[in-house]
Amino acid sequence: MAPSVANGNGSTKAPEKSSRNDAPHLDTVQIENLLIRDENIYETSLNSDDYLESLAPIIQDAISANGLSDLISRLNGIVKVKDEELNELSLNSTDEINSCIDAIDDIHGASTELNKNLISVSQTLNKSAFELMSRKKSLIKNKEVSIQINETCVVLGECIQVLEITNKIHELIKQKKYFSALKLINELTAIHLHKVEGFSFAKKIYDSIPHLTKMIKDESFENLCNWLTINSERKLNAISDGIYDNLYDLQDNWNNSRKNNSTFTPYKLNSPVELSLRSPQAYYNIFEDSTLAIRLETIFDAILVYETLHEGETLSTLYHKEWMKKYNRVIYPITSATAESIAHFNSLQSLDEYLRKISAFFVMDKQINLVTKFELRSNPNSDDLWESYVTKLIPVLLNFLKTHKFKTMDELQTFKEITGNFLQIMENYNYRITELYEVLMILFKDYFAPILIQEFRSEFIESIQSDHYMPLTVDQKSDYENIMKICWYRDDAPFAPKNVKKMPITFPFSEDYVHYCLGVRSLLDDILNFISQHYSYELNELNNLIVNDIFERVLGDEKGVGISRDIQDFIAKNENNKEVTSQSYTNLEYYLYSLYEIGKLINRRLRTHTGIGIHNIDANDTFTLRAVDHFNKLKKYSESTIFKMVDSKIRELLDMVEYDEWLPTIRNSEANYSIKDFALFLDNLFTSIFSNLPQSIRTLGLFRSYDFVAEHFLNVLNSATIYNKIAIENFDLDIKYVEESMKNLYSVHQSTETEMTGGHVALETTFTELRQCIDLLLLDNYDDFIKNSTFRMRSFDRIRFEDGMKLIEKMKEYQDGEEEPIEADDSNQSLDQQSILSTAAASKFAQFTTKFRKKNDFEKEGTPNRL
Repeated sequence: MAPSVANGNGSTKAPEKSSRNDAPHLDTVQIENLLIRDENIYETSLNSDDYLESLAPIIQDAISANGLSDLISRLNGIVKVKDEELNELSLNSTDEINSCIDAIDDIHGASTELNKNLISVSQTLNKSAFELMSRKKSLIKNKEVSIQINETCVVLGECIQVLEITNKIHELIKQKKYFSALKLINELTAIHLHKVEGFSFAKKIYDSIPHLTKMIKDESFENLCNWLTINSERKLNAISDGIYDNLYDLQDNWNNSRKNNSTFTPYKLNSPVELSLRSPQAYYNIFEDSTLAIRLETIFDAILVYETLHEGETLSTLYHKEWMKKYNRVIYPITSATAESIAHFNSLQSLDEYLRKISAFFVMDKQINLVTKFELRSNPNSDDLWESYVTKLIPVLLNFLKTHKFKTMDELQTFKEITGNFLQIMENYNYRITELYEVLMILFKDYFAPILIQEFRSEFIESIQSDHYMPLTVDQKSDYENIMKICWYRDDAPFAPKNVKKMPITFPFSEDYVHYCLGVRSLLDDILNFISQHYSYELNELNNLIVNDIFERVLGDEKGVGISRDIQDFIAKNENNKEVTSQSYTNLEYYLYSLYEIGKLINRRLRTHTGIGIHNIDANDTFTLRAVDHFNKLKKYSESTIFKMVDSKIRELLDMVEYDEWLPTIRNSEANYSIKDFALFLDNLFTSIFSNLPQSIRTLGLFRSYDFVAEHFLNVLNSATIYNKIAIENFDLDIKYVEESMKNLYSVHQSTETEMTGGHVALETTFTELRQCIDLLLLDNYDDFIKNSTFRMRSFDRIRFEDGMKLIEKMKEYQDGEEEPIEADDSNQSLDQQSILSTAAASKFAQFTTKFRKKNDFEKEGTPNRL
């Protein structure tokens, strides 16, 4: 604040504010505050250094605030105010005025000096202001030039960037990085080109954009085509190796699982059960196989290029056409499957190589679809192409089967492995194999089954032809145990383990039956092994084929196929061989029993290996082969052959016993030697034929033979034109010997149980008619027979009256009268004595005896057939 001035009466009066204070100025208050910030500033001497030092900051602040003129004006106002105040003080107080004059003068001098200083400062400031303005104009001009330079640099930079981007685009195209080049084109057109659109080169670049885009699109697709050529054609063999190696691993893993868990046995590879248990890591991916080194950048690049250009459908169309070109080249030589032109493969190896290549091609098709997320082709496209290809492949495979003419089971197995593995691969990648699977069914039905049947039949025929047809004898326990494991037999059989106490053991059947049982088991094993790997569908039909087209046929009576017919032909060929016929019948007993067990075995094992058994089973869950009927017929045929042979042998023997002398004069004391030989030969015949036959057939055979012999001798008696008592007595002696020997033969070949049931009584009835005829002729008087019907019915009920009269009428004594018979002299009996047998008959018996004895000796010297 301004200092107070004392008035005359001692009071103080505040100085009036200058009218300049009322004048409006921008920084008046500021300046005033700066000038009077120190209350005591004017109390000091104006000429003192302190005042100037205090004033200097105020001037500096005013210069800084660009208010120097105002400061000077203000100072002048202050001076004026102070002068007025001084004048007033002078008027009011002379003393004070006078005393202050000096001070005022000093102040005035200081003020003047200050004014000078301020003027100097003002001049200096004005000069600085002019220099500043000049420099500012120069700065502004320089800034304008700099801005133009910067703008020019920016434009040049944009031009250079456009050129660099253009060069980079061409470089990326050369490097086959088409999508990156396309992205740079989009960036160039969207961001950079419009910044330099005034330049002629930019217009040329802009005009070349469509060409560059088309070039990128075309070259990206061409690069994709080259990629396909390299990977879908040249690498197919390597791809197929990886696919098949993966298949073999899957097969091994699943086979191990089936071995460890029998529940999985019916299920094949690719079945729902196997797929549910398969590890995700087990699936093979072509593009993850480092050995193939198939990179996907090319195909992805092409997809991105076309998608960016909004031409995805165009790329899909072009890719499909290109893929079809590859397809037509890969499937060669199968380009068509017409009847006129069917592709032919020279060997199984060439077929295998072809199918491996095809599998790689179609697997790659679907894996490309998957990895590209179906941008190029869809799975329906792949499936349609596969269906089209299958229609061409099926005739080729069938033609290969037809023309290759498989001679061995190994070749057939190889074809099955080739085709089956191919099907499993295609099925594994979700291709439909229903139609192609029919090739495996045809292979099984039309090729495997006939070859297997013929191999079994060939081995069987060789077995029956090489068999010695003697009961099989084993003396080693291991051999016995093996036979028990192989052969089918009843639990109560005498050779069953529970009934065997010591070695050796003789079986009723011959070695032929053992070979047959082993062959049947091997046959079933071969079938199950054949279908164990690749046969997953149409299991009912497959079971029917196994039963009806293999077992029923090979066991049936079809000529050239069934062993039933072969056995019949063999028996017919050897119908006169008693060893063959009798042992064949015994074997047939076991063959027939085995068929029931084979039916059960087939049903059981099919159920285990395919999951379903044979449907046409009876209520007891047992399956019976139709071959049972064939073997029953064969058994009857064998039985009739035995009887036919026995009848033939007996007829041979009986034909040698000729009665041509019915009027002898010598009475024999015993049966004739030829009758004894006949009885001996008959005993040997029955022993060799019936010894191993079942009880029923032995009994039937004996009764038939007895009846045949009795009928023969009855016919001999009836055919005689005349005879005497001596002849009838000798004939009676022979017949009694035959009857006794046959009774003994019956006792040897029959069981005690049969004898207790009246077997002897039944046997006697076969000779009843003959016995009654002889007894009738030996009567001393025939009147009772002729006249006494009661006597006739009681003693000769089997002889009709007319037949009896014919016999009586032939008796010489009845015709001529009674004559005394001549007793036979035993001491003079010799071969030269008269006999009812003719000389020719004796000669025939001699020849037959020699032949029979030689055969008998051979049998005695022979050893039992051993395993």
